[in-house]
Amino acid sequence: MDIPLHVIFVEAWIKKGNKILLAKRSSKDDQAAGKWALPGGKVEAGAKNNIIEEALKREVAEEVGVEIENFRYFFSRAFVRSSGHHVVALSFLVDYVSGEARPLEDQDEVKWVTVEEAEVLLDDHWKEVISALKIF
Repeated sequence: MDIPLHVIFVEAWIKKGNKILLAKRSSKDDQAAGKWALPGGKVEAGAKNNIIEEALKREVAEEVGVEIENFRYFFSRAFVRSSGHHVVALSFLVDYVSGEARPLEDQDEVKWVTVEEAEVLLDDHWKEVISALKIF
């Protein structure tokens, strides 16, 4: 099997007023099934400008149906997918522009939550990151 060195994954902390958008992953997903997460997805191969931003716009629209803007790099992390692929995740703070948030591709539910509510819904490995969100 030909596994690339790393898959690049982008995810969005979508801000609308004092809330952020979380998506509950499909219970049938092979990665983190049924868990609350940030909307996002893989960056597709290809040579084009603004590939990270365009991938994040596309993935957010496909997964939760909203348009975003004002990309601000927030942090990065790495993990190994259930498939064995090594993933580098780039996380961005972004602003909501338009659209009705709804569960679409690979999502069972979406919810606008406060940072404190996100702290309860997200796994413990997000605790340090969520603390940093409180200053934004």
